[in-house]
Amino acid sequence: MFADATEKQEAFLNKIAKKLDYTRHSLADEPFRPQNTINLQKLQGLSQDELLEVAKEQSDAIYTDFKVIKKADLAQSLQKILEEKGQGNYIIPDDPRFSEYQLNDLANHPHTYIWKKGAQYREENLEAANHANVGIAFAEYLLAESATVVFETHAGHGRTLQFLPQHFVAIVPKSQIVPRITQATADYNQKVLRGEKIGSNLSFISGPSNSGDIEMILVVGVHGPLSMTYLVLEDA
Repeated sequence: MFADATEKQEAFLNKIAKKLDYTRHSLADEPFRPQNTINLQKLQGLSQDELLEVAKEQSDAIYTDFKVIKKADLAQSLQKILEEKGQGNYIIPDDPRFSEYQLNDLANHPHTYIWKKGAQYREENLEAANHANVGIAFAEYLLAESATVVFETHAGHGRTLQFLPQHFVAIVPKSQIVPRITQATADYNQKVLRGEKIGSNLSFISGPSNSGDIEMILVVGVHGPLSMTYLVLEDA
């Protein structure tokens, strides 16, 4: 177990240097001196309700549907969204939160595919994601500044789950809204230092892709899902 981030960093760099048969140089003082601490100060001191409003405003700017609902209304709200998107096949991760939030009907739906753990299911998982009309997953964080949702890749949740379906729905509790990426990465750093297991990959997604490269005409959903919906759950 590493005592702090510096010790972990040094161990990593020493390992790389050894593999490369390279002698590391060292500096007496850290050469970088930030001119300000805006990365820590921006949006600090805002309440969860205020962060929610910032995230909603930014979501409108990136063409993302933003809905605030009560936890008790989650299943009903999801059903309405699925109907609006044309139903079809669905894909969800192998995540206990679907049971905790009483989404068993969705998980057990005949057209719902649950991501399977194990390398032997790689092609099957990719095929299911590619043919899914709607993908649904719980986000770990919502970054208010950029309306970015954060997902962890693990055995039960592959990266393509949020990229290949025609539409995607991200569910996130209001308590998991943080000001910006600074706070999310700081939380992950603390988890690592505590020895907690985190996903093998972190995906930071800011709504559906959009491009105006062709004759300056904006097209949303050029790469990845055609649409994204954020369902923010009131904690009470």
